[in-house]
Amino acid sequence: MSTVIPVPDNWEPLFSSWDELRHGYHAGDRDETVRGCAGRLDTTAPGSEGDPVLFWTLGLLMLAPYVAFGNPGPGVEDKVVAVLSRVARGDDGGACSHGWHPYEADVDDVLERLPACLEVLSSPVNQALDDLLPEDLLGDYLDEPGDEEAEPANLSGPEILARWQCPRTAPGFARAALDYLGATVR
Repeated sequence: MSTVIPVPDNWEPLFSSWDELRHGYHAGDRDETVRGCAGRLDTTAPGSEGDPVLFWTLGLLMLAPYVAFGNPGPGVEDKVVAVLSRVARGDDGGACSHGWHPYEADVDDVLERLPACLEVLSSPVNQALDDLLPEDLLGDYLDEPGDEEAEPANLSGPEILARWQCPRTAPGFARAALDYLGATVR
């Protein structure tokens, strides 16, 4: 079964754990949760088809508030920054045909919408495309007043999915997480 973005089989409990940590009520070992996500991303080959690079990158984006403000233990932030830097450097800077990508939305808005987005993004491709609306993947981002002609407001659901699948999306989210941490690509 091919999904819109590759995800590990046990993605829901992982995501739930990350969401708990982001909201400050994670009962487990917080640093181990962050190290586990960073370790999985570190061993995932960027750009390999079928590898959940975007999923693990989104995990670290979701964990970034804890890493930035939750007083993690020694070495946790360094590990996260190193792994995110490697992913961020995976964008060769080549042009793509997309004028807009999801990582260009406000990070806090992305984090709030991420549970709903991952439901769609982890769905089988044919199911995800059935009756998909732009707000299913962007939510409140589309409600901003402004130019009706500007992307992403004029994109269809499948066009937005194409942006989530773009090879530039994981590196873009890695840079967004680094920005959240106040770090630069190393």
